[in-house]
Amino acid sequence: MIIDTDIGTDIDDAYALLLALASPELDIRGITLVHGNMDVRAGIALKLLKLAGREDIPVIPGESKPMNPERPIYWPGHEGKGLDFSDIELPAGDQSAMEFLASQANEDTVLIPIGPMTNVGMAIRDYPSEMARYKGIVAMASTFNGFGPENAGGEHNIALDPEAAEIVLNSGIPIVLAGLNVTLQTSLTRRMVEEISAAGTPLAEFMSLMTEDWFSLVGRDTTAMHDSTAVAICAEPDIFEMVPVRAEVDMARAGQISYYEADDSPVRICTSVDAGRFQKLFFSRILEAVG
Repeated sequence: MIIDTDIGTDIDDAYALLLALASPELDIRGITLVHGNMDVRAGIALKLLKLAGREDIPVIPGESKPMNPERPIYWPGHEGKGLDFSDIELPAGDQSAMEFLASQANEDTVLIPIGPMTNVGMAIRDYPSEMARYKGIVAMASTFNGFGPENAGGEHNIALDPEAAEIVLNSGIPIVLAGLNVTLQTSLTRRMVEEISAAGTPLAEFMSLMTEDWFSLVGRDTTAMHDSTAVAICAEPDIFEMVPVRAEVDMARAGQISYYEADDSPVRICTSVDAGRFQKLFFSRILEAVG
Protein backbone atom coordinates (compact mmCIF):
# COMPACT_ATOMS: atom_id res chain seq x y z
CA MET A 1 0.00 0.00 0.00
CA ILE A 2 0.91 3.64 -0.55
CA ILE A 3 -0.46 6.17 1.97
CA ASP A 4 -1.18 9.70 0.75
CA THR A 5 -1.66 11.91 3.81
CA ASP A 6 -1.98 15.40 5.25
CA ILE A 7 -0.46 14.16 8.50
CA GLY A 8 -0.19 16.66 11.32
CA THR A 9 -3.40 18.66 11.19
CA ASP A 10 -5.91 16.24 12.73
CA ILE A 11 -4.28 13.53 14.85
CA ASP A 12 -6.08 10.75 12.95
CA ASP A 13 -3.51 10.61 10.12
CA ALA A 14 -0.73 9.69 12.55
CA TYR A 15 -2.83 6.91 14.06
CA ALA A 16 -3.77 5.65 10.61
CA LEU A 17 -0.08 5.38 9.73
CA LEU A 18 0.66 3.64 13.02
CA LEU A 19 -2.24 1.22 12.48
CA ALA A 20 -0.89 0.37 9.03
CA LEU A 21 2.58 -0.24 10.46
CA ALA A 22 1.07 -2.54 13.09
CA SER A 23 -1.04 -4.55 10.62
CA PRO A 24 0.72 -7.71 9.39
CA GLU A 25 -1.64 -7.92 6.39
CA LEU A 26 -0.26 -4.65 5.03
CA ASP A 27 3.06 -3.69 3.47
CA ILE A 28 3.67 0.07 3.25
CA ARG A 29 5.81 0.90 0.23
CA GLY A 30 5.77 4.66 0.59
CA ILE A 31 4.12 7.76 2.01
CA THR A 32 3.24 10.84 -0.02
CA LEU A 33 2.32 14.14 1.61
CA VAL A 34 -0.33 16.62 0.54
CA HIS A 35 -1.68 20.11 1.33
CA GLY A 36 0.01 22.80 3.37
CA ASN A 37 3.57 22.92 4.72
CA MET A 38 5.43 19.95 3.27
CA ASP A 39 8.49 20.34 5.52
CA VAL A 40 6.39 20.11 8.68
CA ARG A 41 4.34 17.19 7.39
CA ALA A 42 7.53 15.42 6.32
CA GLY A 43 9.09 15.98 9.73
CA ILE A 44 6.10 14.46 11.53
CA ALA A 45 5.93 11.44 9.22
CA LEU A 46 9.67 10.79 9.33
CA LYS A 47 9.81 11.18 13.11
CA LEU A 48 7.00 8.66 13.55
CA LEU A 49 8.67 6.21 11.17
CA LYS A 50 12.02 6.59 12.95
CA LEU A 51 10.49 5.93 16.37
CA ALA A 52 8.65 2.92 14.92
CA GLY A 53 11.88 1.53 13.45
CA ARG A 54 10.66 1.89 9.85
CA GLU A 55 13.06 4.37 8.33
CA ASP A 56 13.11 2.13 5.24
CA ILE A 57 9.78 3.60 4.10
CA PRO A 58 10.25 6.57 1.73
CA VAL A 59 8.44 9.84 2.41
CA ILE A 60 7.78 12.06 -0.61
CA PRO A 61 6.45 15.64 -0.32
CA GLY A 62 3.60 16.39 -2.70
CA GLU A 63 1.40 19.30 -3.69
CA SER A 64 0.92 22.02 -1.10
CA LYS A 65 -1.94 23.74 -2.95
CA PRO A 66 -5.21 22.44 -4.45
CA MET A 67 -5.57 21.88 -8.19
CA ASN A 68 -7.66 25.07 -8.36
CA PRO A 69 -5.28 27.76 -7.01
CA GLU A 70 -8.23 29.96 -6.08
CA ARG A 71 -9.30 27.55 -3.36
CA PRO A 72 -7.95 28.37 0.12
CA ILE A 73 -5.24 26.35 1.83
CA TYR A 74 -6.23 24.95 5.20
CA TRP A 75 -3.19 25.26 7.49
CA PRO A 76 -4.25 25.93 11.12
CA GLY A 77 -0.64 26.43 12.24
CA HIS A 78 -0.47 24.08 15.22
CA GLU A 79 1.16 21.32 13.19
CA GLY A 80 4.47 20.14 14.62
CA LYS A 81 4.57 22.50 17.60
CA GLY A 82 6.48 21.13 20.57
CA LEU A 83 8.06 18.30 18.55
CA ASP A 84 11.81 17.77 18.20
CA PHE A 85 12.87 17.32 14.57
CA SER A 86 16.59 17.90 15.17
CA ASP A 87 17.35 14.27 14.32
CA ILE A 88 15.29 14.27 11.13
CA GLU A 89 16.68 14.84 7.63
CA LEU A 90 14.02 16.12 5.26
CA PRO A 91 13.60 14.46 1.84
CA ALA A 92 15.75 15.83 -0.98
CA GLY A 93 12.77 16.16 -3.32
CA ASP A 94 14.38 14.32 -6.24
CA GLN A 95 11.03 12.84 -7.30
CA SER A 96 7.58 14.40 -7.27
CA ALA A 97 4.73 12.70 -5.45
CA MET A 98 2.92 12.20 -8.76
CA GLU A 99 5.97 10.53 -10.32
CA PHE A 100 6.31 8.30 -7.27
CA LEU A 101 2.64 7.30 -7.29
CA ALA A 102 2.81 6.45 -10.98
CA SER A 103 6.02 4.45 -10.55
CA GLN A 104 4.56 2.32 -7.75
CA ALA A 105 1.31 1.36 -9.50
CA ASN A 106 0.75 -2.36 -9.98
CA GLU A 107 -2.00 -4.95 -9.60
CA ASP A 108 -0.95 -5.84 -6.04
CA THR A 109 -0.81 -2.31 -4.62
CA VAL A 110 -3.61 -0.25 -3.07
CA LEU A 111 -3.43 3.53 -2.79
CA ILE A 112 -4.76 5.02 0.47
CA PRO A 113 -5.58 8.76 0.23
CA ILE A 114 -6.46 10.09 3.69
CA GLY A 115 -6.19 13.78 2.89
CA PRO A 116 -7.25 16.01 -0.01
CA MET A 117 -6.93 14.05 -3.27
CA THR A 118 -4.63 16.57 -5.01
CA ASN A 119 -1.63 14.26 -5.52
CA VAL A 120 -3.78 11.37 -6.66
CA GLY A 121 -5.90 13.46 -9.01
CA MET A 122 -2.86 15.06 -10.61
CA ALA A 123 -1.14 11.69 -10.97
CA ILE A 124 -4.20 10.25 -12.72
CA ARG A 125 -4.36 13.33 -14.97
CA ASP A 126 -0.66 13.22 -15.88
CA TYR A 127 -0.02 9.43 -15.81
CA PRO A 128 -3.38 7.81 -16.66
CA SER A 129 -2.08 4.51 -18.03
CA GLU A 130 0.32 3.99 -15.13
CA MET A 131 -2.23 4.87 -12.44
CA ALA A 132 -4.78 2.50 -14.00
CA ARG A 133 -2.54 -0.39 -12.89
CA TYR A 134 -3.35 0.07 -9.21
CA LYS A 135 -5.34 -2.74 -7.64
CA GLY A 136 -7.56 -0.04 -6.16
CA ILE A 137 -7.95 3.08 -4.08
CA VAL A 138 -9.33 3.13 -0.52
CA ALA A 139 -9.98 6.68 0.66
CA MET A 140 -11.27 8.45 3.75
CA ALA A 141 -13.56 10.88 1.99
CA SER A 142 -17.11 12.18 1.69
CA THR A 143 -20.16 10.88 3.56
CA PHE A 144 -23.17 8.75 2.64
CA ASN A 145 -26.57 10.01 3.73
CA GLY A 146 -28.60 8.18 1.08
CA PHE A 147 -29.13 8.41 -2.66
CA GLY A 148 -29.92 11.50 -4.70
CA PRO A 149 -28.94 15.19 -4.54
CA GLU A 150 -31.24 15.77 -1.56
CA ASN A 151 -28.88 13.56 0.46
CA ALA A 152 -25.63 15.11 -0.78
CA GLY A 153 -23.04 15.64 1.93
CA GLY A 154 -19.82 17.55 2.40
CA GLU A 155 -16.55 16.51 4.01
CA HIS A 156 -13.16 18.16 4.67
CA ASN A 157 -10.94 16.13 2.30
CA ILE A 158 -13.30 16.56 -0.65
CA ALA A 159 -14.02 20.24 0.08
CA LEU A 160 -10.33 21.17 0.03
CA ASP A 161 -9.89 19.87 -3.54
CA PRO A 162 -13.14 18.84 -5.26
CA GLU A 163 -11.49 19.13 -8.69
CA ALA A 164 -9.04 16.39 -7.74
CA ALA A 165 -11.80 14.29 -6.19
CA GLU A 166 -13.82 14.46 -9.42
CA ILE A 167 -10.84 13.15 -11.41
CA VAL A 168 -10.28 10.29 -8.95
CA LEU A 169 -13.93 9.26 -8.73
CA ASN A 170 -14.27 9.18 -12.52
CA SER A 171 -10.95 7.43 -13.18
CA GLY A 172 -12.36 3.91 -13.57
CA ILE A 173 -9.97 2.64 -10.87
CA PRO A 174 -11.77 0.45 -8.28
CA ILE A 175 -12.46 2.76 -5.32
CA VAL A 176 -13.80 2.32 -1.80
CA LEU A 177 -14.82 5.41 0.17
CA ALA A 178 -15.05 5.54 3.96
CA GLY A 179 -17.16 8.59 4.76
CA LEU A 180 -18.22 10.45 7.86
CA ASN A 181 -21.30 8.22 8.22
CA VAL A 182 -18.96 5.41 9.36
CA THR A 183 -15.87 7.28 10.59
CA LEU A 184 -17.82 9.23 13.21
CA GLN A 185 -18.64 5.90 14.86
CA THR A 186 -14.96 5.46 15.75
CA SER A 187 -13.11 7.10 18.60
CA LEU A 188 -9.90 7.65 20.48
CA THR A 189 -10.46 8.71 24.09
CA ARG A 190 -8.28 10.25 26.75
CA ARG A 191 -8.42 6.98 28.68
CA MET A 192 -7.01 5.20 25.65
CA VAL A 193 -4.27 7.83 25.33
CA GLU A 194 -3.37 7.28 28.99
CA GLU A 195 -2.89 3.58 28.22
CA ILE A 196 -0.74 4.47 25.24
CA SER A 197 1.35 6.83 27.34
CA ALA A 198 1.79 4.14 30.01
CA ALA A 199 3.81 2.09 27.53
CA GLY A 200 6.62 4.53 28.28
CA THR A 201 8.42 4.18 24.94
CA PRO A 202 9.61 7.14 22.85
CA LEU A 203 6.95 6.31 20.26
CA ALA A 204 4.24 6.21 22.94
CA GLU A 205 5.40 9.58 24.27
CA PHE A 206 5.41 11.05 20.74
CA MET A 207 1.87 9.90 20.01
CA SER A 208 0.62 10.98 23.43
CA LEU A 209 2.11 14.47 23.08
CA MET A 210 0.51 15.04 19.68
CA THR A 211 -2.83 13.66 20.86
CA GLU A 212 -2.96 15.80 24.00
CA ASP A 213 -2.16 18.86 21.90
CA TRP A 214 -5.02 17.95 19.57
CA PHE A 215 -7.43 17.42 22.48
CA SER A 216 -6.46 20.83 23.81
CA LEU A 217 -6.95 22.45 20.40
CA VAL A 218 -10.44 20.99 19.81
CA GLY A 219 -11.52 21.21 23.45
CA ARG A 220 -12.60 17.58 23.73
CA ASP A 221 -11.46 14.37 25.43
CA THR A 222 -12.26 12.21 22.43
CA THR A 223 -11.72 12.37 18.68
CA ALA A 224 -12.83 10.26 15.73
CA MET A 225 -10.29 8.03 14.01
CA HIS A 226 -11.50 8.96 10.54
CA ASP A 227 -8.40 7.98 8.58
CA SER A 228 -7.84 4.69 10.36
CA THR A 229 -11.06 3.41 8.79
CA ALA A 230 -9.39 3.39 5.37
CA VAL A 231 -6.53 1.32 6.77
CA ALA A 232 -8.94 -1.02 8.54
CA ILE A 233 -10.81 -1.65 5.28
CA CYS A 234 -7.56 -2.98 3.83
CA ALA A 235 -6.77 -5.07 6.90
CA GLU A 236 -10.25 -6.46 7.73
CA PRO A 237 -12.77 -5.42 5.07
CA ASP A 238 -15.61 -7.52 6.50
CA ILE A 239 -15.92 -5.01 9.36
CA PHE A 240 -17.65 -2.74 6.82
CA GLU A 241 -20.68 -2.97 4.53
CA MET A 242 -20.50 -1.24 1.14
CA VAL A 243 -22.66 -0.47 -1.89
CA PRO A 244 -21.65 0.39 -5.48
CA VAL A 245 -22.48 3.97 -6.44
CA ARG A 246 -22.10 6.61 -9.09
CA ALA A 247 -20.73 9.80 -7.58
CA GLU A 248 -21.32 13.38 -8.71
CA VAL A 249 -19.16 16.12 -7.19
CA ASP A 250 -20.82 19.53 -6.82
CA MET A 251 -18.15 22.18 -7.34
CA ALA A 252 -20.47 25.00 -6.37
CA ARG A 253 -21.28 23.54 -2.95
CA ALA A 254 -17.81 23.00 -1.47
CA GLY A 255 -17.42 19.60 -3.06
CA GLN A 256 -20.59 17.99 -1.77
CA ILE A 257 -21.18 14.63 -3.41
CA SER A 258 -24.46 13.10 -4.53
CA TYR A 259 -24.65 9.32 -4.86
CA TYR A 260 -26.77 7.21 -7.18
CA GLU A 261 -27.32 3.45 -7.32
CA ALA A 262 -25.08 1.84 -9.94
CA ASP A 263 -24.46 -1.90 -9.69
CA ASP A 264 -21.77 -1.83 -12.37
CA SER A 265 -19.79 1.07 -10.88
CA PRO A 266 -16.15 0.62 -9.76
CA VAL A 267 -16.86 3.04 -6.88
CA ARG A 268 -18.20 1.71 -3.58
CA ILE A 269 -19.02 3.63 -0.43
CA CYS A 270 -19.27 2.25 3.09
CA THR A 271 -22.81 2.26 4.45
CA SER A 272 -22.10 0.81 7.90
CA VAL A 273 -19.33 -0.35 10.22
CA ASP A 274 -19.18 -2.82 13.08
CA ALA A 275 -17.88 -0.17 15.46
CA GLY A 276 -17.05 -2.64 18.22
CA ARG A 277 -14.87 -4.77 15.95
CA PHE A 278 -13.18 -1.68 14.56
CA GLN A 279 -12.38 -0.36 18.04
CA LYS A 280 -10.95 -3.71 19.10
CA LEU A 281 -8.79 -3.99 15.98
CA PHE A 282 -7.62 -0.39 16.18
CA PHE A 283 -6.73 -0.12 19.83
CA SER A 284 -5.13 -3.55 20.25
CA ARG A 285 -2.81 -2.91 17.33
CA ILE A 286 -1.97 0.64 18.42
CA LEU A 287 -1.02 -0.62 21.88
CA GLU A 288 1.13 -3.32 20.34
CA ALA A 289 2.83 -0.80 18.06
CA VAL A 290 3.82 1.61 20.84
CA GLY A 291 4.79 -1.07 23.39
